[in-house]
Amino acid sequence: MTRDEGNGGKGRGEDSTTHVWSGPKDGDPSLATSEKASRRARGARLLLCVTGGAAMLGLLFLADFVELRLDFMGYSDDRAVSRILHEYGADIMKGQLRLLVVMALFGAGFGLLGGVLLALRGRLEEPSRRGLVSLGAGTALAAHALFFARHLVRYPQLYSESLYDGGGVKRAVMVALTRHTRPGLYIVLGALLLAALVPTRRGLVYAGRRLRTMPLPTLGIIVVSSIVGAYVALHARRGPHATRPNVLLVAIDSLRADRVFENHGRFPTLEALARKSVRFKESHVTVARTFPSFVTLLTGRYPYSHGIREMFPSEAERDRIGTSLPRALVSGGYQTAVVSDYAGEIFSRTPIGFQTVDVPRFDMHTIVDERGLQLHLNALPYAAGAGERFFPFVRAMSERADPQLLVDRTLHTLDRLDKDTPFFLTVFFSTAHFPYSSPWPYYQRFTDPAYDGAFLYDKPPLSPAQIGPADVKQIQALYDGSVASVDDALARLFHELERRDLADDTIVVLLADHGENLWDDPRAGMGHGDHFVGDHGDHVPLLVYDPRHPRPHDVDSVVRDIDVAPTLATLCGIAPPPVDGTDLGPLLRGEKADLELPAFSETEYWFIPSGPGFSTTERLPYPAVTGATDLAADGDVYMRPEVEPLVIAAKHRALRLGDYKLVYRPTRAGVLWSLFDVKHDPDDRRDLVQAEPERFLVMRDFLYAWMLDDRAMVRRGEFVVPR
Repeated sequence: MTRDEGNGGKGRGEDSTTHVWSGPKDGDPSLATSEKASRRARGARLLLCVTGGAAMLGLLFLADFVELRLDFMGYSDDRAVSRILHEYGADIMKGQLRLLVVMALFGAGFGLLGGVLLALRGRLEEPSRRGLVSLGAGTALAAHALFFARHLVRYPQLYSESLYDGGGVKRAVMVALTRHTRPGLYIVLGALLLAALVPTRRGLVYAGRRLRTMPLPTLGIIVVSSIVGAYVALHARRGPHATRPNVLLVAIDSLRADRVFENHGRFPTLEALARKSVRFKESHVTVARTFPSFVTLLTGRYPYSHGIREMFPSEAERDRIGTSLPRALVSGGYQTAVVSDYAGEIFSRTPIGFQTVDVPRFDMHTIVDERGLQLHLNALPYAAGAGERFFPFVRAMSERADPQLLVDRTLHTLDRLDKDTPFFLTVFFSTAHFPYSSPWPYYQRFTDPAYDGAFLYDKPPLSPAQIGPADVKQIQALYDGSVASVDDALARLFHELERRDLADDTIVVLLADHGENLWDDPRAGMGHGDHFVGDHGDHVPLLVYDPRHPRPHDVDSVVRDIDVAPTLATLCGIAPPPVDGTDLGPLLRGEKADLELPAFSETEYWFIPSGPGFSTTERLPYPAVTGATDLAADGDVYMRPEVEPLVIAAKHRALRLGDYKLVYRPTRAGVLWSLFDVKHDPDDRRDLVQAEPERFLVMRDFLYAWMLDDRAMVRRGEFVVPR
């Protein structure tokens, strides 16, 4: 028996009342005061971690703060930059400050994570203040490294100008990361790091304690809401429109016809769509540049009729476009929408009849913001990675043209459309346009792993013209990788049409705004819209799949972009607007094999003084882009009115009639004429002007008649010039 027991449970020298103190009782003011002090202390220590993280990313921002460089399509000059800095200097500083704030907020979040991890281990009180700041900074640096590496591997084109082109260690590290790792690796590394820092048992106990403290009704509401939401999302269906089909117009920028009709299994989604479609194998565009081409496509009228002759029309010219297919469809009870990434910015400033427009904007504000971000490497993973809401201009970045992101936005638009009204939805993919910046893994899919030249990740628009065979092969492989990225995204989009019960009532039209030269012929170089050497620039695929009346077959005769609008209007049961084109219904139905249509074409603005197919002896000169364009008060870029007549007069023109092509090229020495038999001479090697003079004269007069249909033009000798 112990002494206490022998004392009747009393302590030595005490009375029979037991006085055992075990801390303050519930409701004791000292307890509340102690807990508040403890929370304040923990909060203060966590704040030190937050400060360290914010400071670390702020320092990284300042470390790569470089002089802002401004250009358009790779072209710039000191006068233009000086003017932009003078007029947009305040915008530049605001943009830089916004990036700094965002990076600091991310750094603060990373620092807080470091502090919370330390608290979960029960060791938050151990480090000194300096140690807590260092902890926050170290956590932010580690998390930033994972974010940065993952984003670099997924979108290396955003970083290549500063890292790969800079050479040295930066180049070596970038190549090692992109060739030997994948984006998912950094998610795994982050998860492993968290698992190592948070004890499994403590983490589970902590999570379980938080779950137990959640009110049961709240937990029930969350679970039921999740189930109902998933059910609605999976079973949202649209009723069929028996007499008026939906139309999904899929346009792929710069898509060449041979990538669809000579697929060889590289692009299975395009191949599968072609098998079940009417395949127009000789479809040609009027202008092989996006802006005038799309307006021509959607109005069914030639450029001299709708007024868009180059990429920089003024606001007044855009407002005068007039009737269009989308407007006619809206009048006929359709809902219209367009979704695009960077090349579709034209729809943000062109009133062409779309009720819903989800595309980037293009103006000098966008150019300034884009360049300001792109030269801050450490800000790129946050602004361009997941910051579209705060940095909407990232949608205008050609180096970030991810087709899967575009499909996400397309499905969001589709969900917002009225389920009981037929739709005309245009989806325009930009990835296949230069610089051919496809995300991981597509930029590696067809390339040579041993290639280490200037075009490892992309092909900038105005990079050096002197390239070797390995460079040409690499550029063509980058292009094919870009097409493959769109092909996979289309597979997902078409699957969603099936899942939503839309596929059987939706006409799918696939086409391109123009084709692309890829150094197949050194005389043609790279690009589009500059000349008529060969057909790769203006020859595009055209597929029409009507699930209501599937009649897959080939159409080998010439059709034009101006024919699409009247054809689709007729398929939708809508009277087409006034057009220059022809309804292709007889070809779709197989009633005719050839409508004997002439295809007229013209070149667009030349950004550089000379190039393949438009050397100094093959063109009329005019100012470079920075001298030919001007800025409106709202930042809109437009062609100077005094320059535009010269630009129009200098255009090359072409006529495609059956198997023959005639080309008109005005120069200071006179007009150069060329005639080719494209069936037997697809590379335009043998000029037939002298060999077939009668055909030449007939086609020449036909081409002159088309050029003079433009009432603003007049013929002077062999030249056609503005009045």
